[in-house]
Amino acid sequence: MTRYIKTACLIVVVAIALVSAVFFSYKCIRQATADAAPEETTEMTEATETVPPETEPTTVPTEETIPEETTATEETVPVETEAPKVTIDAVPHYHQSEYPDIRYGNGTIATSGSSVAALAMVATYMTDHVYTPADIADYAVQYGGSHYKRLEKVSDLMQIPWKRALNVNEALKAVREGKIAIALMGSRSVFPGGNHFIVLTGVTEDGKIWVLDPDDRDYSAWGVGELLENGFPDGKLIAGYEGAWIYDKTQMPEEPFIYEPEPAPEESRYPGLELTDAEIKLMADLIFMEAQSEPFEGQQAVAEVIFNRLKSGNFQSSINSIIYAKDQFAAVKNLYLAKPTDTQYKAIERALNGPYVLPEDVVFYAKFAVNKKIWGTIGSHIFCYSYWGFQIDPNN
Repeated sequence: MTRYIKTACLIVVVAIALVSAVFFSYKCIRQATADAAPEETTEMTEATETVPPETEPTTVPTEETIPEETTATEETVPVETEAPKVTIDAVPHYHQSEYPDIRYGNGTIATSGSSVAALAMVATYMTDHVYTPADIADYAVQYGGSHYKRLEKVSDLMQIPWKRALNVNEALKAVREGKIAIALMGSRSVFPGGNHFIVLTGVTEDGKIWVLDPDDRDYSAWGVGELLENGFPDGKLIAGYEGAWIYDKTQMPEEPFIYEPEPAPEESRYPGLELTDAEIKLMADLIFMEAQSEPFEGQQAVAEVIFNRLKSGNFQSSINSIIYAKDQFAAVKNLYLAKPTDTQYKAIERALNGPYVLPEDVVFYAKFAVNKKIWGTIGSHIFCYSYWGFQIDPNN
């Protein structure tokens, strides 16, 4: 019994020793922790706004990126694109009266140009390119013959398909089939004056023919104005009909010919030369009598010979004295018979301002070579340089 009591007491003593050891270890650890913590201050400090120090953002170091060198490239030039093609679906209406100062035929477009006005309407519609009566007159002036011959010639040169109607019924039938036509109306027609070109453009709802008349005076004329407003019955077009030219737009080439006048030089080679109306008329008369049957270039060349003589200083000193010089121009004695047209006046204009036909030192022409210094031949005339072989100073 006593042995058991001793054993129990020993166990209690060991337990107490273990608890004491644990408590002592805990106290040491706590003391060590307290010693490491910052000392708490109890002093009062003045409240101030604390601005946190500026710190650089923390970034994960990466490999420095060096921008790639870009090579200089050529400046990009915008590509020119062709403008969309404009289609003209209706025949435009031109009036002769708008061109009172442009020569044509024996007068002006206003007085004598119904054919070029009509062709300008047709050419604009057929080619989808705007032509005025002045444009057509400028082109047609190079070709002689009657108005309708010029009409056919210019239509051919502009590559506009046309057909001369065998009779009025063929022309009217073509218009009813969707084509257009230029008709020449004579003195027995309802159109005042006769020898007048009109354009047949389509058909009204009641079967009449629409007409565009280049002479705007006819729209207020008795007997024809109402027809122009409401359409022509066939009978009104049959009376006085003298011919027609049929045009079919469906037969046009995909890339139609476009006429552009040849540009003149920037400066005239006859600087300071200004012609009076009387001098222009005298030259036109001379060209008509000397060269009316010659090609246009030949008529212009006659005018250039006169100007070249004037500039050379080796002939008379005025237009009049050069033309009337003894034994120089055979036609002088018949100038009273001259009836110059737009062709002769245009020849003078181009001879003065260009583009030119002859060199400046060509001063003779005839139907034979007047000397051995031949420049060349235009039509039936042979053009020659001067006898004296002078050269004109181009800077003079």
